[in-house]
Amino acid sequence: MDRITLKNIKAYGFTGCLPEEKEKGQYFYITCEISCGDIRGKVTDDLSDTVDYSEVMSLIVSRTKKSRFDLIEHLAYVLAGDVLEYSPLAEEVKIIISKPDAPMEGVFETVTTEITRRRD
Repeated sequence: MDRITLKNIKAYGFTGCLPEEKEKGQYFYITCEISCGDIRGKVTDDLSDTVDYSEVMSLIVSRTKKSRFDLIEHLAYVLAGDVLEYSPLAEEVKIIISKPDAPMEGVFETVTTEITRRRD
C-alpha cells in the first residue's frame, strides 16, 4: 500500500468545549496520512495519477477554520471523511490532531487524538 503524509499542518480553528475556545480560537497541528492501494503517479510522474496534497492541505485548513465542534475527535472524523470524499484514490485516512494550548491546568506538551477511517 502506498501512502502520502502531510505532517503537522498548522491550522487555526475554533473547536473546543469552552466558550473562549469558540470565540478566540487556537492553533491545531494536524497530520494526515492517506493510504492508497497503488499510486500510479510514482510511475507516470503525472499529478492526475496521485493525490494532490496541496488540495488536501487547503481542504484541511479551510474545514478547521470554519468548524465550531466541541471535540477534536469529531473534527478528526470529519476531516478524514472530507479527504476520502475528495480523493477516489484514498482507501484509508488517518488524522492526528494535536492541541498544544488546550485550556487545562498542568504541564503538558500537547493533547492529541488519532482517528482512522476507511472507504466503505
